[in-house]
Amino acid sequence: MTKILVWNLQTFGINKINNTTPGYADGYAGLNNLQTSVWRRRLVYRTLQYTQPDIIVLVEVGSGDSYPNDLATLTGGMEGCIYLLNFLRTSLVYNAGDWRLVPPLRVGRSPGSKPETVAVLYRGRSNVNGNIINRYFSGPNVWTGGYAGVSVRPAVGVPAPYPVAAMGNPDILSMLVPPMTMPRVIPPGSQHNPGLQEDRVAARTRFLEDNHGVAGGFLDFGVYRPPYMTTFVETNNAGVVQRNLSIFGVHSPAVAGDQGVFIDYLASMHDVVSARPANETRIVAGDFNLNLLDALGNDAQVYQPLTLLGYTPLLQPPGPPPANLDAYRGYFATHIRNKNYTKVSRFLWSDNANAAPYPGYNYIGSNRVANFYSIDNILVWTSAPPPNYNTTIMNHVTGTPLNGVMPAPGGAPRGSLNLPDGFTTAVAWPPAPIAPNWALGTSANLCSWANYGYILGTSDHFALYADV
Repeated sequence: MTKILVWNLQTFGINKINNTTPGYADGYAGLNNLQTSVWRRRLVYRTLQYTQPDIIVLVEVGSGDSYPNDLATLTGGMEGCIYLLNFLRTSLVYNAGDWRLVPPLRVGRSPGSKPETVAVLYRGRSNVNGNIINRYFSGPNVWTGGYAGVSVRPAVGVPAPYPVAAMGNPDILSMLVPPMTMPRVIPPGSQHNPGLQEDRVAARTRFLEDNHGVAGGFLDFGVYRPPYMTTFVETNNAGVVQRNLSIFGVHSPAVAGDQGVFIDYLASMHDVVSARPANETRIVAGDFNLNLLDALGNDAQVYQPLTLLGYTPLLQPPGPPPANLDAYRGYFATHIRNKNYTKVSRFLWSDNANAAPYPGYNYIGSNRVANFYSIDNILVWTSAPPPNYNTTIMNHVTGTPLNGVMPAPGGAPRGSLNLPDGFTTAVAWPPAPIAPNWALGTSANLCSWANYGYILGTSDHFALYADV
C-alpha cells in the first residue's frame, strides 16, 4: 500500500509558503506578505501531517517557459519545490523515510498551453505496518545530463546525471540523492530502466499515440498541457520487486467545453491505454476540470473513455442522488469559491428563505463557472486493489470525515481520514446539519483571514488522498 496525496496547490511557488518580499495586500487582516505566507504554509503542513503521504503530486506549479530546455527554470515554482523538499527532509513529523523530489520539468509552452510543472515528491523508504517498502524513481525516461539536458525515451539518448549547483542554478542532483547518501541503482525486475542509477532517469512529458495497442507517432497536445508521467518500482526489504507504479499527473485547461477533449487525448495515449502488466498499477490523477456530477446530481460519465478501459475513479457517486441536492453535492466538493459578503448569498450561513446545509454551506463551486465543484479525481487501474482506498477529500472548512450528518444523504462518500476543521477563532463552526441565519458579526468572522480566508488563500482546491 502506498499513501498518495494529489493537490492542485493553486499557482504554487515559493511566495505561497515563504514570501519574504516586503509589503501588504488588501483583505489580509493587516498582515504582511511574510505573515500571510506563514498561514498558508501552516495549512500545507497540516495537510501533510494528517495524511502522512508516501507520494505527493502537486499540479499547477510554476515553471517558467524554459523551451527548448526541459528543466523548469529557477522561478518561484522551482524554489517552492526545493523549500518543501527541505522541510520534509528535516521535519521530525514527516521524515519516516528519506524524501526525494523528481526533478521538475516544464509541461506546455507558449504559444499554446501556459507552461507549468508538476512537483512529485516521494519517500525512498516507507514502513507500512512493520513492512519496509523501498521505492525507486524509475523514469520512465532518461536524462541526457546537465541543465540543458532533455528527457528522452531509453535508447534514444545516453543517460547522464543531473547537475549540481553552479552559477546560481539549483542543485538538481540533490533532489534525487539526499545528503550523505550515494545514488541508488534501480533494481532488476523494474518495468523501466533496471540497473540504471536513479539520478539518470526523468519524468515523461511527450507521449506516443496508441494505434490498437501499438505505439504510433507523437501526440500533439496543441493548446493542452500534456500529462506528467512518473514511474516508480517498489521492493520489499529483501530487494524483491513487489510492483511498479505509473502516475500521470494532469491539469486540464479550465476553458469551458475543452475538458472533454483532454480526456479523449488521455484515452489516446499508449502509456495510458496499452496492455498493463500484472504487477503495474496505473494512476491518472489531478485536476480534470470536469464536474463529476451533472446538474441533477447523477454521474456525468465524464471519465467514461478511461473507465471503459479498466480505470476506476476513486471519487464517484454511489447511486441515484437524493432529493436534497444541496446537501448531497457538498460531499463531492473539491473546488471552493471566493467569499461573497451579501446576505442573500448564503455563503457559510443560511437566510430566512433558504437553508445552507452541511457540508457544502454554499461555499463550494466557482464564481465564474456553473456546476463546477467536483473537478479533481484519482483514477486507478490495477490487478489487486486494496480492501479500502480510504479516498478522502481533505476539506479544511468542515474537517473530515464528513460525518456531521448520519447517514450521509444518498450514501455520499464521507472519507476516512481524520482532519479537524481549519477555523482558528472562537466561532461555533461547523454547525450541522444546517448553518444558522446570517448575522453581521458571525458572518464577518467566518469569512475572515483566520477562518475561511487563509484556506481559500492557500488554494481553491482541496487535496485528494488515497491508499493505492
